Amino acid sequence: MRIARGWSAQWRPAAVPLLIWLVLALAGTSGLLWQQHTSRQQVAQRFDLRVSLISDFVASYTADLIDRERTQARASLTAGTVQAADFARAVAGFGYPAAVLLDDRGRVIQAVPYDPALIGQDLTGRYAHLATAVRQGRPAVSAVVASAARGLPVVAFAVPFATPSGRRVFSGAVDIRRSSLSAYLSTALTFAGVRIQLVDGAGNLVAANTPLSGVPALTARDLPLAAALGQAPRGRYRAGDSWWRYTSTPIRGTPWRLSATVRQDVLFSSLSGSETAGQAALAGGAVVGLLVVAAAGRARRSRRELQLSEHRFRQVFDGSRIGMTLTDITGRFLRVNPAACQLFGRAETDLVGTAFSDLTHPDDGHVSAQLCRECVAGRIDGFDVDKRYLHSDGRTVDASVTAALLRDGDGRPRYFATQIIDMTERRALERARRAGEAELTRRAEQLQLANAHLADVMAMLSHDVRQPLSTIVGLGDLLLEEWPALSDRARCGEVARMAAAGRRAGDLVTDILTLAQLDAGALHARPALIDVSHAVRDAVANYHSSDATPVAVVAPDQTSALADPAHLHLILGNLLTNATKYGRPPIVVTVTNRRDQVTIDVTDHGEGVPEAFVPHLFERFTRAETGVATTAPGTGLGLYLVHQLATAGGLGIAYRAAEPAGASFTITVPCPAPTVAHVERLRPGPARNQARARESGPGADADRA
Repeated sequence: MRIARGWSAQWRPAAVPLLIWLVLALAGTSGLLWQQHTSRQQVAQRFDLRVSLISDFVASYTADLIDRERTQARASLTAGTVQAADFARAVAGFGYPAAVLLDDRGRVIQAVPYDPALIGQDLTGRYAHLATAVRQGRPAVSAVVASAARGLPVVAFAVPFATPSGRRVFSGAVDIRRSSLSAYLSTALTFAGVRIQLVDGAGNLVAANTPLSGVPALTARDLPLAAALGQAPRGRYRAGDSWWRYTSTPIRGTPWRLSATVRQDVLFSSLSGSETAGQAALAGGAVVGLLVVAAAGRARRSRRELQLSEHRFRQVFDGSRIGMTLTDITGRFLRVNPAACQLFGRAETDLVGTAFSDLTHPDDGHVSAQLCRECVAGRIDGFDVDKRYLHSDGRTVDASVTAALLRDGDGRPRYFATQIIDMTERRALERARRAGEAELTRRAEQLQLANAHLADVMAMLSHDVRQPLSTIVGLGDLLLEEWPALSDRARCGEVARMAAAGRRAGDLVTDILTLAQLDAGALHARPALIDVSHAVRDAVANYHSSDATPVAVVAPDQTSALADPAHLHLILGNLLTNATKYGRPPIVVTVTNRRDQVTIDVTDHGEGVPEAFVPHLFERFTRAETGVATTAPGTGLGLYLVHQLATAGGLGIAYRAAEPAGASFTITVPCPAPTVAHVERLRPGPARNQARARESGPGADADRA
């Protein structure tokens, strides 16, 4: 009993310090573990971010290579026939060991190195990226394949482009053993023993930070990593006696995926000293103060290393030529780099605290808002989007935006890391190119139409105009030679034939001039209120028929409507010529006064228009291939001019078969609003009285000319 009391007396004074020590030890242990966990999470996040930046560089590299391929192809490979030397020069500019040029069916036009056996072969069945480029018309990047030209393990970039001969595809191959991507990956991360590899969809290595040979597969080089990637895009796995940390991300626009793995002891080597010191201090437990001081010293050193790492990151952040920003989850800027300040035209002090939405174009405010909400909700980790921003000088900036959500150790969303690429100039050039191509196409179509019209006119001049002129010249020479021997009647007959040929030539000249004015857009209708009945009688009276075919006019005393008098005169003259040439008497012109329009019917009693030719009746330089049209001379312009003049003046023109036989053309002339009761008579007087006198005699329902 006394011994127990003695031990109790000895330990009682130490109880409180022991309790304090235990509390401090527990607190120190908890704090150290929490700090180690947080530090490792931060280091792991920085590792993931660096790999993400590497993937962005690879995506930019492939996009730039595709753009340069497209530009080079459009500059030198659009000719109808591409020579082997021209194609070899274009390929040499990229340093490709092999390349092919395909037509729109996937057949080889040219190849480097040149292989006659390849020319004309369809490669789309052998290479999926070529099939995508040929059939879908969009750029495609291949997996690791054996080149068609040399059989080397390559990755190819197939770019479709339009030519006057149709779509073509230029595909250049990069030897994976000498790829510049491998050179870049070898210096992208400086961790000891780090493995970086670019893998295609089939699991073959496109590039790596170590030398490649043959067509290596990821499973052959690093089976544990391949198995881990099959489970999750990032995390850790155990290989041998070490734990490895890995992360992976897809490369935009390609079938590739970038992955990086490093041993955890190397990745967290900057933290190993503080962790070991803390554990040793806690295990000793002898001097709580010394443990606290040592842990604090180690913590300060860890923070210093973190600050150094942060400084390196800031150098990359500030030195990037791509706009980079860090915002909170509400979209307000926390940090911006100089490239972003230049893109927005604002100083960093003006941007910090400003919301992204304040700089977004009003029409694009909804583009990324929903995507940000999806990220915060945990449905996606980031997004790519094209949108427009407002520069400080008021102009619009087209941009390609890549955003990723950063979370803390507990998975809570903290920041958005955003990269912004200014696409304004590139898209302006693309719009200008499309506008230029459209204008060039329109001009070419106009030129082709003008050439076709010119050819038609030249053909008419060489035949139809020459014929009456030849008749006049021939008859004139005949009269000069045989004048004394000819009777007066014969002389009058020859002169009459010359006059008829002259009128024919005059009519052709009138048609040609009218056609030229129509083509030039210089023929404008000037509708006026006219007496249609008088205009019809005047046109019939002035009509000259080569065979003196009579024309009857059936018209009321006075009919007023809106029309251009000169155009109406030309229309009636062409319809009368058409009726005289292709029809038979009697030829009747009927004027009918209706409620809101006046109709003029020109009717003959010939064989009419062949039914198959009716749809082409008013087309330019067209004539029927059957019936009387094959025996009568003509240019095929008369009814075309009638239709064009009627359309220009707001008149209607239509054809129908006459009963029991013949052809009837109806001109529809609109009446002025609201009524036609008070129409001003344009040409009253003697002409009108003469018309009444003619109508009051025998056959008062028709005039004959």
